[in-house]
Amino acid sequence: MRHLNYLAILSLMLITFACNGEDPFEPSLTVSLETETLLFSNQGGAEDFELESNELWSVGEVPEWILVKVKDMDVATRGTTYAAGKKNVTIVVEPNPGFKTRTANILLSSASGKKMQLTVKQEKSPELVGYWILSEGSFGSNNSELAWYDVAKGELSVKQFEKINGVKLGDTGNDLEIYGSKMYCVVTGPGTGAGGQEGTNYIEVINPADGKSIKRIPFTDAQGNPAKPRFIVFEEGKGYVSSYSNELVRLDTATLTLDAHATLSGTFAEELAICGKNIYVCNSGQGNDDKISVVDIKSMKEVKVITTKKNPSGIIAVDNERLFFNTSYPKYNVYSLDPKTEAIKQVEKIKGNTLTYVAGNIYLPYFDWGKYTGAVYIYNPQLQQSSKLLLDYESVGIMMLMEYKVGTINGSEDIFLSGQGQDMLIIDPFTKSIKYSFQTKVPCPSGVVAYYR
Repeated sequence: MRHLNYLAILSLMLITFACNGEDPFEPSLTVSLETETLLFSNQGGAEDFELESNELWSVGEVPEWILVKVKDMDVATRGTTYAAGKKNVTIVVEPNPGFKTRTANILLSSASGKKMQLTVKQEKSPELVGYWILSEGSFGSNNSELAWYDVAKGELSVKQFEKINGVKLGDTGNDLEIYGSKMYCVVTGPGTGAGGQEGTNYIEVINPADGKSIKRIPFTDAQGNPAKPRFIVFEEGKGYVSSYSNELVRLDTATLTLDAHATLSGTFAEELAICGKNIYVCNSGQGNDDKISVVDIKSMKEVKVITTKKNPSGIIAVDNERLFFNTSYPKYNVYSLDPKTEAIKQVEKIKGNTLTYVAGNIYLPYFDWGKYTGAVYIYNPQLQQSSKLLLDYESVGIMMLMEYKVGTINGSEDIFLSGQGQDMLIIDPFTKSIKYSFQTKVPCPSGVVAYYR
């Protein structure tokens, strides 16, 4: 019996070898990538591809900032073995906090030794080069300007726009923002009325790398008449500008042209905020209006009007769920607004000329002209608690700031805080301390853009 079993096993082996000889096994390991080098920005991200193998395969060890995921297995790993067949593979790269480019190799190996190497390259985090600082200038004096602060040199260069471009920036540079690779300076123009004047109301588009003007976009209403722009926000390649022409005007950032106008029910539109699928625009009426317009982003139509206290002027969205706004003269009160129910509730014990939101807190500068004293309030909307930001102004040579404007700074959680003279401060909201202090030599600083390279 043992002899017969031995012959049977031997016969099976011979048959197997004979089959292998006729149809030899060819190991396969393929991926659906056009390149073996995967490039990631400093923000990190993910790259998906399909891998197919007819045998066991594995992923070699990779550094901690890379994670390899295989979709059809409940596992995410930095090095393991997978069964044959098709797999959806995702390379996940974490954000790079460093100022150096980093590279790593991912080795894919089959059981028979077939290998494939993918290279992951990730850009460094951009380094802060400096700050562009906008100042409105004196009323009606056509002296708005940009200052430049070089972080490495520790030097402030004032009145740079005219020096670089050979023309004045204009009258009442009201807002300065960055979107993509361009800065956008909103120049309202002279006068207090709603109507604009030819050649004085525009959006100045500037290269932040050198301060050179890219284009001066004349700002007009739906009929093509000069109009006064006030503030700008951005969403999906478009800029949205509030206008004293009782409109919300859309700017295409690719063509740098105005491409849509939404008529508002209120007057003298001021600050605006994006929340969900809508833009909320404060209609101040220069003290006589009491409306917030709700504009649908997609259709560029006013879909709702919310009645508020008089003179709403500043507004922010918190976590894309709630809105807070302040009224201007004479009350300077602060209110919460539920966009779903439209319920409005006053926030007690705080006041503000304007407001901004960063790192879980709302910051509100306020100057009381009656008492001739100022303060910066901090309000935590989650805890519903308020306090004051106590800064050592004297340490940077400021006897009285006369608090004016506050805002976020791109690329960081720092905020700017300006006075009604020539002072601009960069504040660390975590340490509650002054990081930089500037004297712009032009009254009423109104915006800051950080430039990274």
